[in-house]
Amino acid sequence: MQENDTNSTNVVLDALENVKNNVKENVKTVKNTVENLTSDANIKQIKASVRKLVQDAQKDFSKLVDKDVAAAKKKFNAEKVLLDKEVKKQTLAAKKFIATQKKEVAALQARLEKLVGNTKKKAKAPAKKATAKKVVKKATKKVTKKR
Repeated sequence: MQENDTNSTNVVLDALENVKNNVKENVKTVKNTVENLTSDANIKQIKASVRKLVQDAQKDFSKLVDKDVAAAKKKFNAEKVLLDKEVKKQTLAAKKFIATQKKEVAALQARLEKLVGNTKKKAKAPAKKATAKKVVKKATKKVTKKR
């Protein structure tokens, strides 16, 4: 039975040794692959492609922003024109209102002056007689000085 145990142990050890060797070879392969990928030439290419990608993205973004800004300006100008028209319309209406109010005030003022003028003529009182003031003389006492 010992012989079976040693044979199976040897088989297991050989299998482990093979796995160990395979793992070492795989690690070396991965290491070489990584070194090849990270070589200076590849890094420069990657940097260049990333830089180009970023520049393209910036250009696209700028185009979109410019397009949106142009649309916003156009809309703003259209709103400004409408607002100016509305302001002019409201200003004219206010001026008309003020003009009619001035006319009404002038008419009322004329009527008021007419009424006040008529009442002044009717209510004239007769001329007052001048009254003479009586002068009252005060008696003054003469005091003689004693010597």
